[in-house]
Amino acid sequence: MTEKRLYIETWGCQMNRHQSEGMAGTLVRAGYRIVDSLSEADVVLFNGCMVRQKAEEKVYGRIGAVVEEKRHRPVILGVGGCLGQIRGASLTDRFRAVDFVFGAYGHGSLPGVLDSVAEEGTRPVSLPSGFAIDEIPSERSSGATAMVTITEGCSNFCSYCVVPYARGPMRSRDPGRIALEIEGAVAAGHREVLLLGQNVNAYGTDRPEFGSFVELLRAIADLGPDRIRFTSSHPRDLGVDLMEAMAEIRQVCPHLHVAAQSGSDRILQAMNRGTTRTEFLGKLARARALVDGLNVTTDLIVGYPGESEKDFEDSLDLIEAGRFGSIYAAKYSPRPHARSARAPDDVSEATKDDRLHRILDRQRAIALEENERFLGESVEVLIEGASRDDAWLGRAADHRTVVARVEDDGADVRVGSLITARIEAVTAAALTGTVCVPIIPGV
Repeated sequence: MTEKRLYIETWGCQMNRHQSEGMAGTLVRAGYRIVDSLSEADVVLFNGCMVRQKAEEKVYGRIGAVVEEKRHRPVILGVGGCLGQIRGASLTDRFRAVDFVFGAYGHGSLPGVLDSVAEEGTRPVSLPSGFAIDEIPSERSSGATAMVTITEGCSNFCSYCVVPYARGPMRSRDPGRIALEIEGAVAAGHREVLLLGQNVNAYGTDRPEFGSFVELLRAIADLGPDRIRFTSSHPRDLGVDLMEAMAEIRQVCPHLHVAAQSGSDRILQAMNRGTTRTEFLGKLARARALVDGLNVTTDLIVGYPGESEKDFEDSLDLIEAGRFGSIYAAKYSPRPHARSARAPDDVSEATKDDRLHRILDRQRAIALEENERFLGESVEVLIEGASRDDAWLGRAADHRTVVARVEDDGADVRVGSLITARIEAVTAAALTGTVCVPIIPGV
C-alpha cells in the first residue's frame, strides 16, 4: 500500500488543538504519516474555528494555498471542526478545492470518509448525528504536556457564543476513560496534564454518578502527574470548594483561567453570563486568599452590541482591579445562531479597534508590573521546547512563559525537563533567566 502523507492545520482553542491530535492518532493508525508542511501532503485537514469571524476568514484564506498545490498534483482537502459543523455543505458549494467537510466530533470516521473520497470521488459532508465525546487515540504534539478532554460542549448559551450550536450541550466524560488516558500519558513521560472543557467546573453536573470536578482532580492527583492544569472555568460555577482543592492538592498549578468577557454589569446581563462584576472580583479575591501565588488570566470582548464608552471603561477598570497575568481580548463579531447576531452590530469598527488597542496597552503595562515581582526570584519551569539564542522555552507553575538560558555545558535540559530558573529580566509577555542545577530531566 502506498504511504499516505497527512498534514493538519488547526485554528482556535486548545480543545481544537487536542482534537487535531485525535485526528492524527486515528489516521496514523490507519496508515497515514504526519508531515510538517502542506507542500508534502497527499491529504490536508483544516480544523477550523467559529468563535470569531477573523478565525473563520483565516481558514478561507488558507484554502488558496491548497488550490495552488492542486494545480501540480492530487491533494485531498477536508475542512472541519466547529467551522465544518456550522457551515456544512456551504463549504463544498463555495470552494471547489474542498473535497469533504467533517464536524466538531466523530473524528473516528475520518479514515472511512477519506477512503470514499479517494476511491469514489465523492465530496461528502460527514457531520455526526447526536452528541458524544470521541474515544480515539491521540498523536500528542507536546512531549511535556498531555491534553485530556473531560467535558465537551456547553449548555450556558451566552448570547454571543456559537459553541453550544457547534459542539452541543455540556457532557461529561467517563472518569474511568479519563484515568486510563492520564495513566498512559504519565507512563509515556508527560509530566503535565491539561484538563480541557468549555466549562470544566461543570464536570459531573449532567452525570452525578461521575462525581464533581473537585473529586476528579483528587483522583487524577493520585495517578502521578507532576502538574495538573485545567481550562476553562466559568465564573458562575467557580466555587470555594475548587479554590480549596487548588490550595490543598500539590500537583494542581496556581493558575486559573476564568473568562470575564466584560466589566459592565449591563453588558454582562445582555451576554447572559449569569454573574456580575462584583461577584467576579469577589471570587478572584477569595481564590487569591486561598491559593498562594495564584495567577489569574481572562477573556474580554470589546464592542459588544450597545457597548457604550462607560461600559468599556468598566472593562478597563476590571483589568485594573483584576491584575490579570494575561488576557485574551477580541473585537465582537456576530456569530451564526448566537442570539446577539439578531441585534444591530452598532459599535463601529474604528471604535472597536480603538478599544481593543486601549485595553491591550493597559494590560501590557499591568502584566509588566506583575512580572517585575519575579526579578531575582527562582521559579520552577517545565520545558516545552527550544527558544532562540540557544535558550529553552517553558512555563512556570503559574502559567507564565519563561525563557531559560543554559550556562552550564553539562546541564541536561530537554523537552519535559523540570528546571529551576533564576529570573534576571522580564517583559510583559515573559520572564527570562538562567537555568540552575540540579535538573529533573525529561523522559
